[in-house]
Amino acid sequence: MKKRLIIIIFIICINTVLPQLAFPASLCCQLSSGIQESLLGVASPGQRKFSLQFTYSFTLMDRLREGTSRRSLQDVIDERRFMTIPTRMEMTKYTLTAAYGFSPRFSAFVSIPYLRNTMDMVMVTDMGDMGMNVMKQAMEPVQDIGDVTVMGLYRIYTNREITPTDSITIGAGIKTPTGPSTKKSDNGEFVHAHMQPGTGSWDPVFSLIYTKMATPFLIQADVTYQISTRNPDGYKFGDSFTTNLSGKYAVSSSFNVLAGLTYLHLSRASDKEGKYTNLTSLMDDTANTGGDSIWFSPGIQVIPFKNGMIDLKMQFPIWERVNGVQLVSRHRILVGVSYTF
Repeated sequence: MKKRLIIIIFIICINTVLPQLAFPASLCCQLSSGIQESLLGVASPGQRKFSLQFTYSFTLMDRLREGTSRRSLQDVIDERRFMTIPTRMEMTKYTLTAAYGFSPRFSAFVSIPYLRNTMDMVMVTDMGDMGMNVMKQAMEPVQDIGDVTVMGLYRIYTNREITPTDSITIGAGIKTPTGPSTKKSDNGEFVHAHMQPGTGSWDPVFSLIYTKMATPFLIQADVTYQISTRNPDGYKFGDSFTTNLSGKYAVSSSFNVLAGLTYLHLSRASDKEGKYTNLTSLMDDTANTGGDSIWFSPGIQVIPFKNGMIDLKMQFPIWERVNGVQLVSRHRILVGVSYTF
């Protein structure tokens, strides 16, 4: 048992000391597809096997950051640049993913998310010599189905067809504009673009996955690139590049320990027609979008019965560099339940 504990600590340490690149904390509201939660869990269902996966994720955002530096709410107020400043956002996503293995090498999946976003903010009024008047306000929850992703995965290399220990898989798909992107507030204006359930755009997605099995370890490295296109209302979310390195150690036949790092670069958004832009609102200024960050993801995996699996992960930002001033995450919780038929 002592030897196993040392091995577990070792794999977690390996993931922690990798180069400190980075995952913009606002990823959860800028990408609505559920692709980030889905890829690892459904990448390789067996031939003629069908799997269902339900994932719950909750992200708490309550910290302001400019570049790589933390900023207090008072700092941002004192600069007198924004009249509306977010102070807390809670983003909840429920994702249902169905996958099918058509052959030993080819599988496909569809990922359907449902999102609920809430935000607290302060409204700031410049009173001149009398100072700044600050009033708290809560935004009505925004919730609806998100953007559905359809993707195919093809194994281009394996060292053997039955129980391979090394494999390389490529993936290609499309994020569809199924989620609404034009929800409006009571005053008739568009809700913040990054609080909308959907993006309104058709976005190609490409992936490359490498898997190494060395019992009792499984190591996986993957990269995903999503190309954002401009939606009918002139808004273009930033392209995203994600890379993951994850490890799994089988403590027993029914219990695994997980650890991983996620790096993501997100390009700055643009609003060609200005429908979502308000330069007095921190959330509605495209200068305050995109960036880089890393999250560390420890977790556990329980296999309560044959073909069934439960995953529990926490994600913590290790390093962040954002464009402009952004509200960033404290933590993210992910719970997944899957079953293969």
